[in-house]
Formats: sequence, structure tokens, C-alpha cells
Amino acid sequence: MKKIFTPIAAGLLTGLFLSATIVAAQGKVSEIVISQKGKKFVPGRVEAKVGDVLTFVNEEKRKRHNVYSKTAGFKYLKIRKQKPGDRDSVTLKNAGTATIRCALHPKMKLTVVVTE
Repeated sequence: MKKIFTPIAAGLLTGLFLSATIVAAQGKVSEIVISQKGKKFVPGRVEAKVGDVLTFVNEEKRKRHNVYSKTAGFKYLKIRKQKPGDRDSVTLKNAGTATIRCALHPKMKLTVVVTE
């Protein structure tokens, strides 16, 4: 059976492709890298959007870190004990402002402002 590719079908496929491209461009996800070094989060404050990814990198030579948040709505922002060199990511699920800390180094503080 011979397949026929008509101009109408080509137009429909082009329209679908362009629509998907526009949606993908509007829903661009960013990765925000947070360094943990000198018992500090660097940077200490970030702005992000729902769906963005926070990546925590332990750049210490000997210290471990344990990332968590007690902020309502952001308790999912937690990472197990990270050994030096570990890199772990968390996707932001909701808008708001969260405070993130390290359970092993209580003075470490990161503020994350998340918008829609």
C-alpha cells in the first residue's frame, strides 16, 4: 500500500511541532548549583521557579553535609549525608520562600525564593 503525504498532513504535523516547541521553550527548567564550602551555602540566597532543579555540591575536603528544610511546604527539600565530592539534586515543587540548613553545621543557611 502506497502512503500519501498530503500538504494538509504536512501542515498539521508542522503546527504540532511548532506548538510543542513553544511549550517546551516556555517551560524551560533551570539547574541552580549550590556549593557547600567553608561551612557555607554559596550563594546564600537564590531565586528559582517551580520545576527548577537545585543541585547541592559538597566541595569540602573532609566535611560531610546534610541538607534539609523545616519550612512548611518545603520539607521535601532534603538530602542524605553528603560526602565530599557528592552532588545531589532536588526539583522544586511549589512556590514560596524556603530556608534550607545543614543538620551537621547549624549556622549554614540558604534562602530559596520560588515563583510560579
